[in-house]
Formats: sequence, structure tokens, C-alpha cells
Amino acid sequence: MKTISLVGYSDSGKTTVASAIIAEATRRGLRTAAVKVGHPAAEGGPEGAAGRKTRDTDRLLQAGADPVAFRTPGGWQVQVHDPAPQSMEIPRWLQAMMEDVDLLVVEGRRIAGAFVVQTVGHDGRRKVEDFDLLIENAPAEPLPPELLEVIGG
Repeated sequence: MKTISLVGYSDSGKTTVASAIIAEATRRGLRTAAVKVGHPAAEGGPEGAAGRKTRDTDRLLQAGADPVAFRTPGGWQVQVHDPAPQSMEIPRWLQAMMEDVDLLVVEGRRIAGAFVVQTVGHDGRRKVEDFDLLIENAPAEPLPPELLEVIGG
């Protein structure tokens, strides 16, 4: 695997050049990936740093890199292009990373075969009608006994 490393101060054009390299490599039929190294604030917020409309990692993904990893002092974040938006089939590479995990908690989407907890806020709206446990006005503690049983351990 060839590696190209771009260095420079903030707003010096690193992401612009990286995106151009990725787009050209993709045009040539090469499979590309990208790693963005930075401070957590660099990607923070819905508009990114300094009011940018698109985060650097999004720009690298849009240019054709897949996957795109973001490295901060606190850890790694990975973005992968998903041709089927909102698909919840967990990819093999992610399953491999979770090989030793005892409990997977998925927030925001139903997974086939999972124990489904429906939370309901003060407005009373429910997202799904078929669920295993209903938690209204979600308190952080104590967790219901049914949920503690599912957690096991």
C-alpha cells in the first residue's frame, strides 16, 4: 500500500489537496482510504471548525476515500460509505472489531433479532409499535429489572 502524507498548518489546503489526490486515484480505479489526524475541536459541531460547511472527513469521503478514519488524542472514529442509506446490516469488518464485545447497544435504529427498547418522552410519541420494553420519560437510573436481565453478566 502506498502512503502519501500531507502536513501543514490549519487552513493551508491539506484537505483540498488530499481530496484532489483521492478523486484522481479513484478516477484511475484505485481503492483509496484516508486518515485525518487532528484535535477533537477540528471536526466538532455540525458545521465543523471555524464555521466550515462540511467537515474534512466528509470531504475526503465525498472525494472517494472509503473508509475515512479520524484520529484524535481520545481515539478513532471511522466513516464508511454506505450505498444503502440507513442500512443496519453490521459490516463484517465492524463485527470483527467487536469480536470480544459482550453487549452491543445500538441507539437510534432497530436491529433484527435485538431486544428492542422503546423510549417515550414527555410528548408521548412512539417511533415503533413492536417492542420488547417501554421506558417512559427515560430516567438514567434505576434501569428496569427486565433490562437488567437482558444485560446479564
